[in-house]
Amino acid sequence: MDNMAGDRALARSPFSLSFDWTFVPTVLEDPIVAGYAPVRLPTEGLGLQAIGHIGCIGSVQIARLFHWKRHQIRRMLAEQKLVQHELKKNKNTIPIFTLGPRSIDLFKMDQPVNSWRHWSIESVLSKLVFFQFCCALQEKQKGFQILPAAWPFTGKVQMGEHIRYVLVLRGKEDAASLERELRYCSQPIIVLSENLENVIPYNDVLTAAHLLLDQDLREDYKFLRHRAGKWQ
Repeated sequence: MDNMAGDRALARSPFSLSFDWTFVPTVLEDPIVAGYAPVRLPTEGLGLQAIGHIGCIGSVQIARLFHWKRHQIRRMLAEQKLVQHELKKNKNTIPIFTLGPRSIDLFKMDQPVNSWRHWSIESVLSKLVFFQFCCALQEKQKGFQILPAAWPFTGKVQMGEHIRYVLVLRGKEDAASLERELRYCSQPIIVLSENLENVIPYNDVLTAAHLLLDQDLREDYKFLRHRAGKWQ
Protein backbone atom coordinates (compact mmCIF):
# COMPACT_ATOMS: atom_id res chain seq x y z
CA MET A 1 0.00 0.00 0.00
CA ASP A 2 2.85 2.41 0.78
CA ASN A 3 4.32 1.94 -2.71
CA MET A 4 0.93 2.54 -4.33
CA ALA A 5 0.45 5.72 -2.32
CA GLY A 6 3.91 6.87 -3.34
CA ASP A 7 3.22 6.18 -7.01
CA ARG A 8 0.01 8.21 -6.85
CA ALA A 9 1.74 11.05 -5.09
CA LEU A 10 4.43 11.19 -7.79
CA ALA A 11 1.99 11.05 -10.73
CA ARG A 12 1.25 14.45 -12.26
CA SER A 13 -2.34 15.54 -12.64
CA PRO A 14 -3.48 16.04 -16.25
CA PHE A 15 -4.86 19.39 -15.02
CA SER A 16 -1.63 20.49 -13.35
CA LEU A 17 -0.54 24.09 -13.79
CA SER A 18 3.00 22.77 -14.21
CA PHE A 19 2.18 22.02 -17.86
CA ASP A 20 2.61 24.74 -20.48
CA TRP A 21 -0.99 25.89 -21.02
CA THR A 22 -2.39 28.38 -23.54
CA PHE A 23 -6.08 29.14 -23.94
CA VAL A 24 -7.03 30.22 -27.48
CA PRO A 25 -10.64 31.46 -27.35
CA THR A 26 -12.84 31.81 -30.41
CA VAL A 27 -14.09 35.39 -30.58
CA LEU A 28 -17.38 35.82 -32.44
CA GLU A 29 -17.49 38.87 -34.69
CA ASP A 30 -20.38 41.33 -34.86
CA PRO A 31 -23.09 41.15 -35.92
CA ILE A 32 -23.81 38.04 -33.86
CA VAL A 33 -26.90 36.21 -35.11
CA ALA A 34 -28.18 33.58 -32.69
CA GLY A 35 -30.65 31.98 -35.08
CA TYR A 36 -33.80 30.05 -34.17
CA ALA A 37 -32.71 26.40 -33.83
CA PRO A 38 -34.86 24.54 -31.26
CA VAL A 39 -33.73 22.11 -28.58
CA ARG A 40 -34.02 18.79 -30.37
CA LEU A 41 -33.69 16.30 -27.49
CA PRO A 42 -34.20 16.47 -23.70
CA THR A 43 -30.59 15.35 -23.17
CA GLU A 44 -29.44 18.20 -25.41
CA GLY A 45 -31.20 20.78 -23.27
CA LEU A 46 -29.91 19.35 -20.00
CA GLY A 47 -26.36 19.15 -21.30
CA LEU A 48 -26.32 22.67 -22.69
CA GLN A 49 -27.69 24.10 -19.46
CA ALA A 50 -25.05 22.24 -17.44
CA ILE A 51 -22.27 23.64 -19.66
CA GLY A 52 -23.74 27.12 -19.28
CA HIS A 53 -23.90 26.83 -15.49
CA ILE A 54 -20.19 25.97 -15.23
CA GLY A 55 -18.72 27.73 -18.29
CA CYS A 56 -16.85 25.23 -20.46
CA ILE A 57 -16.28 21.51 -20.92
CA GLY A 58 -13.68 19.32 -22.64
CA SER A 59 -14.35 17.21 -25.72
CA VAL A 60 -13.86 13.88 -23.91
CA GLN A 61 -15.98 15.02 -20.97
CA ILE A 62 -18.86 16.10 -23.21
CA ALA A 63 -19.04 12.60 -24.70
CA ARG A 64 -18.76 10.82 -21.35
CA LEU A 65 -21.33 12.91 -19.52
CA PHE A 66 -23.95 13.55 -22.19
CA HIS A 67 -23.21 10.75 -24.68
CA TRP A 68 -23.22 13.20 -27.59
CA LYS A 69 -21.82 11.88 -30.84
CA ARG A 70 -19.55 13.88 -33.14
CA HIS A 71 -22.32 14.54 -35.64
CA GLN A 72 -24.51 15.95 -32.84
CA ILE A 73 -21.73 18.26 -31.69
CA ARG A 74 -21.10 19.41 -35.27
CA ARG A 75 -24.81 20.19 -35.62
CA MET A 76 -24.86 22.17 -32.37
CA LEU A 77 -21.82 24.12 -33.52
CA ALA A 78 -23.54 24.93 -36.82
CA GLU A 79 -26.71 25.95 -34.95
CA GLN A 80 -24.72 28.36 -32.73
CA LYS A 81 -25.60 26.34 -29.64
CA LEU A 82 -21.93 25.63 -28.95
CA VAL A 83 -18.68 27.46 -29.65
CA GLN A 84 -15.42 25.51 -29.91
CA HIS A 85 -12.14 26.83 -28.53
CA GLU A 86 -8.59 25.50 -28.23
CA LEU A 87 -6.72 24.70 -25.04
CA LYS A 88 -3.06 23.99 -25.78
CA LYS A 89 -1.24 21.71 -23.35
CA ASN A 90 2.46 21.59 -24.19
CA LYS A 91 2.31 20.53 -27.88
CA ASN A 92 -1.18 19.01 -27.73
CA THR A 93 -4.46 20.76 -28.53
CA ILE A 94 -7.61 20.00 -26.53
CA PRO A 95 -10.97 21.11 -27.97
CA ILE A 96 -13.21 22.71 -25.36
CA PHE A 97 -16.73 24.05 -25.70
CA THR A 98 -18.77 26.92 -24.32
CA LEU A 99 -22.36 27.86 -25.01
CA GLY A 100 -23.01 29.65 -28.26
CA PRO A 101 -25.32 32.65 -28.72
CA ARG A 102 -28.34 30.47 -29.53
CA SER A 103 -28.07 28.52 -26.26
CA ILE A 104 -27.46 31.70 -24.27
CA ASP A 105 -30.72 33.06 -25.70
CA LEU A 106 -32.63 29.79 -25.29
CA PHE A 107 -31.78 29.32 -21.62
CA LYS A 108 -31.49 33.01 -20.64
CA MET A 109 -27.97 32.44 -19.35
CA ASP A 110 -26.16 35.23 -17.54
CA GLN A 111 -23.10 34.80 -19.76
CA PRO A 112 -22.39 37.46 -22.38
CA VAL A 113 -21.14 36.21 -25.73
CA ASN A 114 -17.33 36.41 -25.90
CA SER A 115 -17.00 36.72 -22.11
CA TRP A 116 -14.69 33.70 -22.35
CA ARG A 117 -11.97 35.81 -23.99
CA HIS A 118 -11.08 37.13 -20.52
CA TRP A 119 -10.77 33.75 -18.80
CA SER A 120 -7.48 32.84 -17.15
CA ILE A 121 -5.90 29.40 -17.45
CA GLU A 122 -6.75 28.80 -13.78
CA SER A 123 -10.41 29.56 -14.47
CA VAL A 124 -10.56 27.26 -17.50
CA LEU A 125 -8.85 24.41 -15.67
CA SER A 126 -11.16 24.78 -12.67
CA LYS A 127 -14.17 24.28 -14.92
CA LEU A 128 -12.62 21.23 -16.57
CA VAL A 129 -11.73 19.73 -13.17
CA PHE A 130 -15.35 20.23 -12.08
CA PHE A 131 -16.62 18.29 -15.09
CA GLN A 132 -13.96 15.62 -14.54
CA PHE A 133 -15.43 15.14 -11.07
CA CYS A 134 -18.89 14.89 -12.62
CA CYS A 135 -17.63 12.14 -14.93
CA ALA A 136 -16.34 10.21 -11.91
CA LEU A 137 -19.53 10.92 -9.97
CA GLN A 138 -21.63 9.54 -12.81
CA GLU A 139 -20.01 6.13 -12.29
CA LYS A 140 -21.43 6.06 -8.75
CA GLN A 141 -24.47 8.31 -8.76
CA LYS A 142 -27.05 8.29 -11.52
CA GLY A 143 -29.40 11.18 -12.07
CA PHE A 144 -27.62 14.11 -10.43
CA GLN A 145 -28.01 17.75 -11.51
CA ILE A 146 -25.26 20.24 -12.31
CA LEU A 147 -26.09 23.72 -11.02
CA PRO A 148 -24.38 27.12 -10.84
CA ALA A 149 -22.82 28.53 -7.68
CA ALA A 150 -21.35 31.88 -6.75
CA TRP A 151 -17.64 32.45 -6.09
CA PRO A 152 -15.58 30.87 -4.61
CA PHE A 153 -17.34 27.73 -5.84
CA THR A 154 -17.09 26.51 -9.44
CA GLY A 155 -20.54 24.93 -9.29
CA LYS A 156 -22.67 22.57 -7.28
CA VAL A 157 -24.22 19.14 -7.72
CA GLN A 158 -27.62 18.01 -6.51
CA MET A 159 -28.37 14.36 -5.76
CA GLY A 160 -32.00 14.03 -4.79
CA GLU A 161 -32.50 16.44 -1.90
CA HIS A 162 -28.77 16.71 -1.20
CA ILE A 163 -26.71 19.59 -2.59
CA ARG A 164 -22.91 19.78 -2.51
CA TYR A 165 -20.96 22.93 -3.31
CA VAL A 166 -17.79 22.21 -5.28
CA LEU A 167 -14.64 24.23 -4.55
CA VAL A 168 -11.82 23.76 -7.06
CA LEU A 169 -8.44 25.00 -5.85
CA ARG A 170 -6.27 25.87 -8.83
CA GLY A 171 -3.45 28.40 -8.82
CA LYS A 172 -3.02 31.35 -6.50
CA GLU A 173 -6.10 32.31 -4.55
CA ASP A 174 -7.01 35.47 -2.69
CA ALA A 175 -6.43 33.63 0.57
CA ALA A 176 -8.06 36.17 2.88
CA SER A 177 -11.23 36.50 0.78
CA LEU A 178 -11.48 32.75 0.22
CA GLU A 179 -11.05 31.96 3.90
CA ARG A 180 -13.69 34.54 4.83
CA GLU A 181 -16.23 33.10 2.36
CA LEU A 182 -15.58 29.54 3.52
CA ARG A 183 -15.82 30.48 7.18
CA TYR A 184 -19.36 31.77 6.72
CA CYS A 185 -20.50 29.01 4.35
CA SER A 186 -22.88 26.57 6.04
CA GLN A 187 -23.37 24.34 2.98
CA PRO A 188 -21.72 20.92 2.52
CA ILE A 189 -18.52 21.35 0.49
CA ILE A 190 -16.54 19.08 -1.82
CA VAL A 191 -12.96 20.28 -2.41
CA LEU A 192 -11.04 19.32 -5.56
CA SER A 193 -7.31 20.04 -5.50
CA GLU A 194 -4.18 18.98 -7.34
CA ASN A 195 -2.38 18.31 -4.07
CA LEU A 196 -2.71 18.55 -0.30
CA GLU A 197 -0.34 21.52 -0.12
CA ASN A 198 -2.98 23.77 -1.69
CA VAL A 199 -5.62 22.67 0.82
CA ILE A 200 -3.66 22.84 4.08
CA PRO A 201 -3.84 26.68 4.42
CA TYR A 202 -7.65 26.35 4.65
CA ASN A 203 -7.80 23.37 7.01
CA ASP A 204 -9.43 25.42 9.77
CA VAL A 205 -12.42 26.34 7.59
CA LEU A 206 -12.73 22.99 5.78
CA THR A 207 -13.02 20.65 8.76
CA ALA A 208 -16.39 19.33 7.57
CA ALA A 209 -15.50 19.18 3.85
CA HIS A 210 -14.93 16.15 1.64
CA LEU A 211 -11.68 16.26 -0.36
CA LEU A 212 -10.65 14.65 -3.63
CA LEU A 213 -7.26 15.07 -5.28
CA ASP A 214 -7.02 15.21 -9.07
CA GLN A 215 -5.53 11.72 -9.18
CA ASP A 216 -8.62 10.31 -7.46
CA LEU A 217 -10.85 11.52 -10.28
CA ARG A 218 -9.50 8.80 -12.56
CA GLU A 219 -10.45 5.84 -10.38
CA ASP A 220 -13.11 4.56 -7.99
CA TYR A 221 -12.68 7.55 -5.73
CA LYS A 222 -12.98 7.73 -1.98
CA PHE A 223 -13.26 11.07 -0.24
CA LEU A 224 -10.64 12.22 2.23
CA ARG A 225 -11.89 13.72 5.51
CA HIS A 226 -10.09 15.99 7.94
CA ARG A 227 -9.54 13.97 11.11
CA ALA A 228 -7.06 14.33 13.94
CA GLY A 229 -5.42 17.28 12.21
CA LYS A 230 -4.82 15.66 8.84
CA TRP A 231 -6.60 14.52 5.68
CA GLN A 232 -7.15 10.77 5.60
